[in-house]
Amino acid sequence: MKPYPEIPEGLVVEHDGPVLRVRLDRPERRNSLTDPIVYALVDVIDAAGGDEAVRVVHLTGTGDHFCSGFDLGGRAPGPDRPRVGSIHRRMHAHVNRLIPAMLTTQTPIVCTAPGWIIGLGLDLALAADFTIVADDARLWAPFTTFGFTPDSGASWLIPRLAGVARAKEMLMLGTKVSGADAAAWGLVHRAVPATELAAASDELVARLAAAPTVALGLTKLLVHRGLTADLDRHLADEAWAMEVSSRSDDFKEYGRATREKRDPDFRGR
Repeated sequence: MKPYPEIPEGLVVEHDGPVLRVRLDRPERRNSLTDPIVYALVDVIDAAGGDEAVRVVHLTGTGDHFCSGFDLGGRAPGPDRPRVGSIHRRMHAHVNRLIPAMLTTQTPIVCTAPGWIIGLGLDLALAADFTIVADDARLWAPFTTFGFTPDSGASWLIPRLAGVARAKEMLMLGTKVSGADAAAWGLVHRAVPATELAAASDELVARLAAAPTVALGLTKLLVHRGLTADLDRHLADEAWAMEVSSRSDDFKEYGRATREKRDPDFRGR
């Protein structure tokens, strides 16, 4: 199992039984992300994927806002102009590892997001498996309004979730989208009143923590592979996943529960 990293200031990681609780903790900056937080998030997600005790990751933020994106103000320019290609090199080992880590880990990720959900914070919410937002939250991809282009998978995630027309509205026009509209568009799992956000998230996290973890993880893998695979390849992947999941303890437990006319007690094995 990959060890968990040292956790930097501004990030809180807590093991709570089968739930790994990951909280952005910079409320004075609307939970904007720093370089150390981004690097730590990659390693935390990777470690959780190999941790047999973790059956769901719950990603949240401290305070009234989920995340205002990357904190560009925290990067002081150096005395020398960097070599050409420095942005590309930096992103390759930075945010461009974070979104794939979230999409490819077989551990389900739930994101709870009130208030502002901006830039890289928006990408985190869209890369989670189930994001529950406050209906009055604001989702914003401000890249072109600042004079540069989307990053961290925004131009890959949004068209797949909401369609090309709405992606252009968000990415090219910089339109802010309410939590209620985001749910209606299919960008997020669900929108609820802010007062119900914690309860709705806790219910979903508990449901996933008690679900057949092997089958869930393989199903997540199939969904994401299917976005780029042809049918023959995808049918082969489904057959492989069926072979693996049918050998799991949880599949056998379902059979026992059916015969004994009771609810199954899945242990995530």
